Amino acid sequence: MRLWTYQHPRVLQTLQQGEQYHVRWEDVPNQRWQHAFRWMAEQMQGRGIQTGLFAPVWAWHSVNRLGGKPDWDCAYALLSDFQLMEGIDLIKLEVPDHLVLLSNYGPWNEVLNSLIDGNLPRAEDEADCFAVNLKPKRGRPSHFYLDIQACLPYLNPNWLLASEALDTIKMLEERRIALENALRYQGAFSSASG
Repeated sequence: MRLWTYQHPRVLQTLQQGEQYHVRWEDVPNQRWQHAFRWMAEQMQGRGIQTGLFAPVWAWHSVNRLGGKPDWDCAYALLSDFQLMEGIDLIKLEVPDHLVLLSNYGPWNEVLNSLIDGNLPRAEDEADCFAVNLKPKRGRPSHFYLDIQACLPYLNPNWLLASEALDTIKMLEERRIALENALRYQGAFSSASG
C-alpha cells in the first residue's frame, strides 16, 4: 500500500542506514496525547497489528482525493513551529497491507477530542473513523472521506521509495506573516468598534 509520512530528518537517516524506526512512548508528548496513541495501538492490536512496546507511526494514504499525496497545506496545518524548525521530510513508502490500519481523518478528530478530554469515543464516531472506503461507487456514498490516515507498527527501511525535505523556512515565514496580519486586523477591528 502506498503511503506517505511526515518525519524528522533523523527518521529518514535511520531508514537510509538500513534500520527500522519505532516511535518510543516517551517521544509521544504529554499524557493526553499518549492516551489517544495508546487507544489507537489497542485498535491496531485488536486487528492483528502488533505494536509491541512502541507507539504507532502515523502516515497518510489519501489527502484531498483518494490516493492523493499529502501537500504543503496538510503539513502546514498539522506540524508545530518547533517541528518545522527542526526540519521535516515527506517520506514515500510501500507498506504491506496487513501492517496498516486505515482511518478517516475527519472522524478520527472526533475520537481524538474525546480521548484528549479523558473520555471514551462515542460508538458512532469510532465506527465512522474506521469505515474507510477505498473503492467508492458511482456517486459519493454517505460515508466517504477524502483524507485517510494510516497507522503502522514501525517503519521498515525496505519500504522506503522516496523522500523530499519540506521548505520549512518558507512555512515558518508564512505563519509569521499570517500572525502579523491577524494581529493587525484585530487591532483595526478593536479600534473601529471601540
